[in-house]
Amino acid sequence: MSGSDESSGVPWRSPRLYLLLATAAVAPLDVTIVGPALPAIADAFGVSSARSGLVITAFAAPGAVLAPVVGMYADRFGRRRVVVPCLLVYGVAGVAVTLATDLWTVLVLRAVQGSVGGSILASLTLALVGDYYDSPRRNAVMGVVSAGISFSAAAGPVLGGVLAARSWDAPFYLYGASVVVAGLVYRYLDAPATAAETGATDRDGSYLRAAVASLPARRALVVYGATLAGFVLFFGGVLTAVPFLLEGTYGLASGRVGALVTGAMMVSAVVAVFNGRFARYLSDLGLVTAGFCFYAAGLVSVWAAGSAVGVLLSLGVFGVGHGLVLPSVASALSALAGPEFRGGVMSLRTSVVLGAQAIGPPLFTLPVTRLGVDYELPLAVAGVGAGLAAVGLFAAAGGRTGVAATVSGR
Repeated sequence: MSGSDESSGVPWRSPRLYLLLATAAVAPLDVTIVGPALPAIADAFGVSSARSGLVITAFAAPGAVLAPVVGMYADRFGRRRVVVPCLLVYGVAGVAVTLATDLWTVLVLRAVQGSVGGSILASLTLALVGDYYDSPRRNAVMGVVSAGISFSAAAGPVLGGVLAARSWDAPFYLYGASVVVAGLVYRYLDAPATAAETGATDRDGSYLRAAVASLPARRALVVYGATLAGFVLFFGGVLTAVPFLLEGTYGLASGRVGALVTGAMMVSAVVAVFNGRFARYLSDLGLVTAGFCFYAAGLVSVWAAGSAVGVLLSLGVFGVGHGLVLPSVASALSALAGPEFRGGVMSLRTSVVLGAQAIGPPLFTLPVTRLGVDYELPLAVAGVGAGLAAVGLFAAAGGRTGVAATVSGR
């Protein structure tokens, strides 16, 4: 690490930062730009909406399984050396969808994309942040990169919707940006000075056994558990239950619902930018604990809102929590193991996020469909659960959430 990296500020003049941001920005295009195109895809190929939805499933399934494998190779051969081909395959397979003449070809190409892109790219980018920067600057850059991911995810549905209105395949041309970013990363991103980049990783030993042995088990369970819980609340609560609540209870059209959800994502992005400043006063686990307090307040407030405006304000509170949690868990994960295992540790985060994406929505919708309750109830229960999780996180930190507790448990 260079001496300049010892500062806690964001290195806005560093070309490296913008290359990391560019890599992070193409990652959320995995689903966000495709979702609005699903009706057009169904019409183009003459299939049902359920079959067109497989375009999303085909992408997500390979990533959940292969993320740790990609992370292992990133540790063994160097993260930059793995990120570049992942960007290329992600981009080329995405653009190739525009040449497909049947749905099966689309699904195959989407599966190829999902095996190397999306959340996998995001996790590898966050691992690179951990390679290049030490705390507290690591927190600052994690915050900016996480904000870039959030901004891109928020803009994706808008771009996808506008392009899908022209033709079903138009959104897929956006994946060409990934090819451009791959060229820039290959040409200009310097290799981090880690064991993996210099070939010092023991390729003959058992990677999995060594990686597991290197982790502080208790702290790893806490951080991965917080990651799973946070994304379950986001995917299940904000992206699933809240839209149904706004439509069914307050009669909002889908466009206005999307605007409210996008607003919450924007709030989280803005808060994430300041993560480095917050890290001067609280440890990673302390910031996550604070984030869960905001989760609890936001979800309970949605239950008690009584109006669409009240829900909007409540989503803003939730967004503050998400902006605290996202970069803080990423920073905590990057510090769990040495650089020789950081790719695997961060890629396992991808599997956790995809798992949350799978289980989150049913946790909020099943009580409504099976028990006949309103969406306010599961949201309120989730808020109480988030509050209890905050208490548990505080206890896990031993009651110490200040900066000095950042490395506790190592």
